[in-house]
Amino acid sequence: MRALLLLPLVLAACAGPVTQPETRAPAAILQLDRMKDQAARSEWAALAAAEIAPCGGPNDAICAESQALRARGCRMQADAEPARRAPLLDCAVAGNRAALAASAATPPAERAGWNEALAWSLFARRQIQPRAALCADNAALQQAASGLDSSGASARFLGGSARLSAVAEGCAPAAQHCALLAEARALLTPAPANDPRWSALVAATSGESRRLQCR
Repeated sequence: MRALLLLPLVLAACAGPVTQPETRAPAAILQLDRMKDQAARSEWAALAAAEIAPCGGPNDAICAESQALRARGCRMQADAEPARRAPLLDCAVAGNRAALAASAATPPAERAGWNEALAWSLFARRQIQPRAALCADNAALQQAASGLDSSGASARFLGGSARLSAVAEGCAPAAQHCALLAEARALLTPAPANDPRWSALVAATSGESRRLQCR
């Protein structure tokens, strides 16, 4: 009988530790509820101005969602405040990275959405980065895009854009340029109809291929 009583304990020990979300103070939960309401009302400036305590670890789902909401507010507000676009895009990138770092207890679909948000924030910030920081953002963009659904439009567009910029901005060694352009063309084909931004990217990729006389 004693052996039977001990059996569940032995089996539980063999199963290893179970990942549990980090516990959060009631104030953090109330803040998340408030931020959800602000997002539902499109109050982007209020979300961008939120002050969030550092996350408590990789399983801090409450903090992760709060960081993602603040990042969304910063990204949306960047379009509304051109004069503050640079710091707001910095906020969007940092917030999405913090959300992903704390997202081990977050459902995979939600994490995937935050990774896509990070990729688009990097794409937007890359457009205004000084030359010294552009290549680092472009490499981060390519990495984030590689984690998206490879058949989706975002993965194809962002991945192609990152490869083209690696060539056009000299971020990659010259010996890799033609291979990167071939990868970009493969990602961008077929192109959606009536999408001028996509068409411009395809045209720029073809132009670089001709300039470098790639096969």
